[in-house]
Amino acid sequence: MFEEKSMTEKNIIFICCIAKPWIKVMDKLTLNGLTPSYIVHWRDESELYQNSNFTDCFFQTVEDAWAGKGFPADTRPTALDEEQLKSIAWYESQALIMMNRLDPTEVKMNTASRQYYFRDLVGYWLSIIKEKNIELVVSPSIPHRVFDYALYVACKIESLDYLSFQLTPFGSNSVMISDIEGMPKINADYGSGLLVPSAPVLSRVNKILEDYQVAIPDYMKAHAKNNKSILKPIKKTYSSLYRNIKERNFYKIKQPNTYWLTDGYLPYEKQMGWLEYISVKFKHAFKVKQLEKSYSKIVTKTLDKSTPYVFVALHYQPEETTCPTGGSYADQILMIQLLNEVLPSNVNIIVKEHKSQFYRDQEGSAGRSQLYYNRISSIAQRIYFDSVDSDPFALIDDALATVTVSGTIGWESAIRGTPTLNFGRAWYEGMPRVFRIKSKLDLETVFPKLCLLKNQNLHGEILHFHKLLEDSFIKATHYKSFIGKGDVSMDESVQNLTDGLLSHTSDKIT
Repeated sequence: MFEEKSMTEKNIIFICCIAKPWIKVMDKLTLNGLTPSYIVHWRDESELYQNSNFTDCFFQTVEDAWAGKGFPADTRPTALDEEQLKSIAWYESQALIMMNRLDPTEVKMNTASRQYYFRDLVGYWLSIIKEKNIELVVSPSIPHRVFDYALYVACKIESLDYLSFQLTPFGSNSVMISDIEGMPKINADYGSGLLVPSAPVLSRVNKILEDYQVAIPDYMKAHAKNNKSILKPIKKTYSSLYRNIKERNFYKIKQPNTYWLTDGYLPYEKQMGWLEYISVKFKHAFKVKQLEKSYSKIVTKTLDKSTPYVFVALHYQPEETTCPTGGSYADQILMIQLLNEVLPSNVNIIVKEHKSQFYRDQEGSAGRSQLYYNRISSIAQRIYFDSVDSDPFALIDDALATVTVSGTIGWESAIRGTPTLNFGRAWYEGMPRVFRIKSKLDLETVFPKLCLLKNQNLHGEILHFHKLLEDSFIKATHYKSFIGKGDVSMDESVQNLTDGLLSHTSDKIT
């Protein structure tokens, strides 16, 4: 554990950090010369941060950051010149897709508005980095909310570290990364004795070898439970409104949604009112229902699995697992086009939509359109669609390979004996039977290996990989989705996060 004060002072931006445990983590880091200079926190935790020891720190709420406001009053966005715009053009293309979350009905924010907004955000963060002499950014999650992604891009321009945490399916364990385009390398020597992970990790891995109903992830169960009727999102809205009035939470009444746009305005120009919010909710629910009907019409009624095939498991969108994690392949049609061009003509492509895409209490209307399914269908006759209700393990077990951007299903596939082709960064990169695909050449090189690896006994090597991965875990309740898991105390969370961050910064100094 680190206790002595560091000789090097660093000013830090903490973004989207929940008060517990992060305030105590910041206190400990301050003793070691790592000073919070700018904190973006949730509005309902404002009092906790205002009463903290960070007297020279600027505070901004997450809700304001979503809207592109709440920056220091005297700060103006840095102008981006042509060379800078060229250097971030690829990142900007990702940000434009990311803004689907702000516009669930796809009618309120055109391309020009999205571009203005993103460049303003990058400009603000560049100014803040310079004014406050920022040397490090820390976030408990991968930047994917547009405002934090703009900060990540500003860090790229300034060559600063942006430390974030990649979540895993193993309780409150995550991996700290400084580059969202790849995971830290795991150098596994499988010939010098195979290791076994801890009992909780081993149990979770072995569960994947059972039936899907046993192995189904908790978040999928939660999504299914919440998706009961087309009226539930509306009832939930009214219930929330009534509760806020009763509890006098007037700040929530003022802004019914954190980030949805008002028609014809940029986010910081006007907030969405309740009537418009409810109207958008209805439109969203109707569009999702129509998309569900459209998909059901293209599903192959009797799927022939006797012909060799690869299984393409589409991601729910819009979400971090594809944008920015998938890079260019956030457009999942691109990976299907590559498969069609590279794979032998006698190999079919079976596509399965993510079931959550049609859950009306989520934002799937912003991630799909009728055009989307039409484009996939038009690629080739060898493309077939399976029902969202089919057993994914049955598709995995008979496939030559499972194709995903970064999904858990790729991890499940490799464990069950079927190779995985990942078109984006996945937390299980480097695991036996898992291949990262970035180009046509990658796909051409990997495909001949698939049959050799199919059902080969690699379980010992897979467990060994998990043991090495586990060695890099930071176990801490540091993100909203970790709250309630109960597998680590708050004191342990504080110490583990502090040790991990200080370890990284000391490595950079040496």
